[in-house]
Amino acid sequence: MTKITNASSSLEMRRRCTSATVCALVLATCAVLTYFAFFSDQLQLPWRPPWPRSAIYDPNLIPIPIPTAQAPASLSPAPTNLSHIVFALGGSAQTWDQRRAYTELWWHLNQTRGHVWLDQEPSSPWPNACPPYRISRDASRYGNRAAASRIANIVVEAYELVSSSLGEDEVRWFVMGDDDTVFFQENLVVVLQKYDHTQMYYVGMPSESVEQDVMHSYGMAFGGGGFAISYPAAAELAGIMGGCLDRYANFYGSDQRVQACLAELGIPLTHEPGFHQVDVRGDIYGMLAAHPVAPLVSLHHLDYVKPISSNRHTQLEGLQSLFSAYEVDPSRILQQAFCYDAGFGARSVLSVSVSWGYTVQVYPQVLAPHELETPLQTFMTWRSSSNGPFIFNTRPLGDPNNPCMRPFIFFLDRVLQNETEATVTQYSRSRNADDQPKAKCSKQGFSVASRINKVRVFAPKMDPLLWKQAPRRHCCMTRRTQWGRMLEVRIKYCNPGESTTPPV
Repeated sequence: MTKITNASSSLEMRRRCTSATVCALVLATCAVLTYFAFFSDQLQLPWRPPWPRSAIYDPNLIPIPIPTAQAPASLSPAPTNLSHIVFALGGSAQTWDQRRAYTELWWHLNQTRGHVWLDQEPSSPWPNACPPYRISRDASRYGNRAAASRIANIVVEAYELVSSSLGEDEVRWFVMGDDDTVFFQENLVVVLQKYDHTQMYYVGMPSESVEQDVMHSYGMAFGGGGFAISYPAAAELAGIMGGCLDRYANFYGSDQRVQACLAELGIPLTHEPGFHQVDVRGDIYGMLAAHPVAPLVSLHHLDYVKPISSNRHTQLEGLQSLFSAYEVDPSRILQQAFCYDAGFGARSVLSVSVSWGYTVQVYPQVLAPHELETPLQTFMTWRSSSNGPFIFNTRPLGDPNNPCMRPFIFFLDRVLQNETEATVTQYSRSRNADDQPKAKCSKQGFSVASRINKVRVFAPKMDPLLWKQAPRRHCCMTRRTQWGRMLEVRIKYCNPGESTTPPV
């Protein structure tokens, strides 16, 4: 009986042990399944949070989306060129004939891509020298200032036209402007090459007049100065534009509506100082003669300001003169260089400022570089015609009766020489008496400066790749020839450690 009892007891213990093992295995299996059901990255449950599991356990960790694996890039994309850009110019059939000369000045037939978007069919045959046109969609349903909504929507229409016929790789940027905007295309290409076109970018500049920025927005690219939108940003904009124009129908301009829609997408304005709305009145000489160290990209409102050159009869002739220099060295146009001429001793030092391809200023006294790079205020604000403020510093032109403070002004006459590596440009004294001192200055440098009637500038052609480096103004040196009647200026790249230090 004892053996039987012991055997029976042993069998019972084995059964209990086996049962406990099975239970433990079942519990462990359930625990594992429960863990994977809740936390496995492989299970795509609809309520699973889209951040790493560590974020669940660390309350101080900012949730970051899990990056997806990407195949390594085989080759870097080719740099952006003119063929990657599509222009969309807002125009009107009624005003095109009066403004078309501005577009014809910069548009390259069979090279530049894009359209002028009109409100209706033109009444006369379309000139062959003009860009092709298209009729934009009717926007009357948007009510208030429907024309502004029509022009705002051409961003989307241009995108839809491109995306239906071309691939994303063939178009990288959409550039908006008005039918009186003058673009400098080679410089625009250089600017856009700095940015990754596969990302969402909105590139331009606000108004020069603070009163305009306060009224509209500092974060808005003013449309007349032009702005660029990358292909991905245009694609996102196309998805919301219809409802967006309804929401912002009370806004004044098309550019403000576009910016408001981009703000909904979270795309901020990237500032590029070469875009110029020209929201000023009067004479923009001071702005152009002290251009930022950045490529010149655009000019607008040229019908509302004086001709840019006093030595030309019309605004168009002044622009043609500017383009004659721009076409031989696009990157250098309007770039400043400062130097001092002391050919007749320390008491007759001249300060010389060159705005290449446009103007030269010769002062009968010493001015420091920080003064020479500050624009002369030859203009007033856009809306109230007041003395400012502007988004940049200005300095007074000076009292005509105090000639020591006023420069002798010279405008581009012609390009004398255009070699592969260098150029020679010549500048003549302004024919406008208001551009010159009206009385004799007591400083000895005045008589020296007053004898100069021509300025000849020698310069190396500027490599566009320099704009991808840290910007730096170039240096120069001077000498006088022809018994003091000719001033020669040689622009050069600054040597290491070289500075433009005013003479004592």
